[in-house]
Order: sequence, then C-alpha cells, then structure tokens
Amino acid sequence: MRSFSLFSLGSVLLVSIEEDIEDSAIRLLQDQVSERVSNGSIDGVILDLQDLEVMDSYFAEKVEELAVMLKLLQAEVVVAGLSVPVVMTLLDFDITLPGLNFALDAEQALLHLQGRRREG
Repeated sequence: MRSFSLFSLGSVLLVSIEEDIEDSAIRLLQDQVSERVSNGSIDGVILDLQDLEVMDSYFAEKVEELAVMLKLLQAEVVVAGLSVPVVMTLLDFDITLPGLNFALDAEQALLHLQGRRREG
C-alpha cells in the first residue's frame, strides 16, 4: 500500500501523506509530484499532513527540498494539517521550514491558493 495519495483539484494538486511514510516513499513522492507539476497544468500543491503523527528531521528536509523544487517549477506549496505534537517536535529540533505557507487544513490551503490566484 502506498503511503501517499495524489488528487488533482483543477490546477491544484492535493498530496495526502499517510502516517507511516518510509524514506523510499518520500523520494517517490518527490519524483511524482515534481513530474506532475512540470507537465504544466498544476500551479499549486497542498501537502496534507493531518495523518502524520511524527515528523523527523529527514522528512522535514525532504518537504523543504520538494517546496524548493516546486517553486522553481512555478508552483506554490501550502503545508496543511500539522498536529500539535508534530509542531512541538519541529520546534524542539529547531526545524523552521522557511519559505513555506501553512494552513490548518486542506480546505484553508485551497482557499489560500485560490486567493493568491485572484490577487495575481
């Protein structure tokens, strides 16, 4: 079973990450998401982490790498659904994920991306 799912919502790609994602699946996730965005029809990506209970430094680094790749491909990334324990872990390890936008849930992330599109 895959530890992530990809859903197209028009020009937005919703990436739902399951609780137990392994390192090899993270690399596959990066490849598949960047490939979908590079095809040109996706300009926003929501990383939905609501099912994630733990985020280690490796996964945080890979999320940041993915965001940089997608920015170079002209797509905006919004991280959604961080739980309090995940936020506390990030703070404990001084992981800040600079340059990323955050939302409480996928719905707010979608509204954020749609609002940015109207402004631009």
